[in-house]
Amino acid sequence: MKLAIQFAVAMATAMIGAGSANAQSIADKVRERGYVSCGASQGVPGLSRPDDKGVWTGFDVDSCRAVAAAFFGDSQKAQFVPLNAAQRIPAVQTGEVDVLSRTTTWTYTRDVAVRFVAINLVDGDAIMLRKALNVAKAADLDGLTICLQGGGSLVENALDIIEQSNQVKVERVYFDSTILARDAYFGGRCDGYMSDGFAIAGQRAAVAGNPDEHAIFQSGATTEPLALAIPRGDDRWFDIVRYAFNAMVWAEDRGITSQNVDEIAASSTDGETRKALGVDPGIGEPLKLDDKWIYNVIKQVGNYGEVFARNLGEDSPLKAERRFNALPRDGGILFPIPFK
Repeated sequence: MKLAIQFAVAMATAMIGAGSANAQSIADKVRERGYVSCGASQGVPGLSRPDDKGVWTGFDVDSCRAVAAAFFGDSQKAQFVPLNAAQRIPAVQTGEVDVLSRTTTWTYTRDVAVRFVAINLVDGDAIMLRKALNVAKAADLDGLTICLQGGGSLVENALDIIEQSNQVKVERVYFDSTILARDAYFGGRCDGYMSDGFAIAGQRAAVAGNPDEHAIFQSGATTEPLALAIPRGDDRWFDIVRYAFNAMVWAEDRGITSQNVDEIAASSTDGETRKALGVDPGIGEPLKLDDKWIYNVIKQVGNYGEVFARNLGEDSPLKAERRFNALPRDGGILFPIPFK
């Protein structure tokens, strides 16, 4: 009897091990499907938003297109799934999306549920208010109603800090999505609309009928890391997503752009640059990718500075400053992992 039990346990253990070994990896699923499934917002200008033809654009969109460029050699092999705050983490856990690239703050409780890969933006809270209210400081918020999306850590933390630090009280009006909260504000339901700073700037620039009627109040209460996330348990996919994003930062640090990458690939004598751009062999082998994968990210999507400029910065309607999201030499905290 004892021998039979031991045999049964051994067989069960072997079957579990075989099941784990034979489980299809995320990369295999993505390859078989033919595109990367990207979790996006429900439509935030500058970050992730479809145009009238259904083509998605934005900073978070480009962060996921970089993964497609690295993996497939084609940045267009990415499809976007709009998610609200409550849907985003479950969508990663269930594998509905391969990459969550949607204004999500990296927190401890979320990181034990999914796996955060890289911080792609550092942002803070902001409130859009009508200029007629003359809000100049946090104390002026007392008694106002604020529209916001439920389930977001950044704005909740910021409002808590504002109230506690300034002895004020605001009325919070929750909505299922940031779009509903925004529309309620523009419709007069609330005195203010609160979200991430870049999101607020995008909504004012692209959606407000007259942007000059609205002011943006930044309390400075929070500074939070917005990050890319993937399902847990797949180290290869983690590395692919992490280093696809890192390729954009590395390229900016090296002065390599989508416009000059061919020239640099042809002329550089630097060993790291030559290998990273696929001139010398070997950069693709650890990730089982083509040696041109970094080149493809830069050529098709651009370096981090290019992506920021066209979606959020000087080449966009938002005209946002980079602040933390710049290289250290430019006063920021963004830095690349060397490709050595």
